[in-house]
Amino acid sequence: MPLSSYIGAMAVKLSREPGHYSLLLHKAGWLDPALIAPELARVLKLPRSDAVRACRLQRGILFEGATRETAELAVNMLSSFGIQAVAVADDKVPILPRPVNVSLAQVEETGFATPSVSGTGLPKLWPWPDLVLLSAGILIDPAAQSAGLFDRIEEAGFSDAQDRQTMAASQLERAHTRVFPLAAEIANAGAGVAEALEAALQGRTPSVQREVEGFGNIGTVLDLVFTKPFERLRVTHKGRITGLDHTGSRARNLYQALKQISGRAADATQPGATLALVHGADSGDYLFEDAAQFDNYCRWAYYWRLHA
Repeated sequence: MPLSSYIGAMAVKLSREPGHYSLLLHKAGWLDPALIAPELARVLKLPRSDAVRACRLQRGILFEGATRETAELAVNMLSSFGIQAVAVADDKVPILPRPVNVSLAQVEETGFATPSVSGTGLPKLWPWPDLVLLSAGILIDPAAQSAGLFDRIEEAGFSDAQDRQTMAASQLERAHTRVFPLAAEIANAGAGVAEALEAALQGRTPSVQREVEGFGNIGTVLDLVFTKPFERLRVTHKGRITGLDHTGSRARNLYQALKQISGRAADATQPGATLALVHGADSGDYLFEDAAQFDNYCRWAYYWRLHA
């Protein structure tokens, strides 16, 4: 089966078939489709549109399901651009456990308490020394990202192929330069606390998550991978960590949770997206288009932990 059959909306998909290989970058970062995609398409014998999508959507894992020969050719091609990568057999790329969703948790001195989690073999307290990966991200609102784009398409239409190329280039540039205003979210969160307190005093429900200008109704995801037992705990914007001010800013809530946990995660891998969030930096490093893209990033980070 050709690699192009594996490349869909997420650009990469696990094949797990013997003899197939993945290409993993040493450092997750933006790959310029204008430079990389034509050569990637040539080496892998892919349509250029698939190669562009692979460059844009990758978060450390560029593709999966290639032959060893083509994967190694891609490694050499990237090296000519100064990009370090490695070809790894698909069945050697780790698969993380399905996330166990945590609706209520507490950060304690000795571990991560999860009174809301139940199941055979699942503890109520997860010791910090057993935490091996702490990964967090902000999920962008696709409706906000496409706002105005499709309206313009419907009004003007595409007159020729050049119009389509121009629109595609605009979307790529937008994805490349997207920076989340985390510092402002942190600074402005006090209003959310006041609103929550006022709502509690008046016996009413606080307003729902407010939109972030330019990003709409974002989501958040926080994964903690433990080894004893080997499980992945996930706290989303729907969950709650007690002891923290819970505001209308989901980004600020995630930042607060990370500040509490990261200092206790001394032995855990904290990839670049997590560190940028912990430091309250305005960045695009921790922005993900959906949970599947975030999952691939976590798999990439865990692979390099195992091979550090």
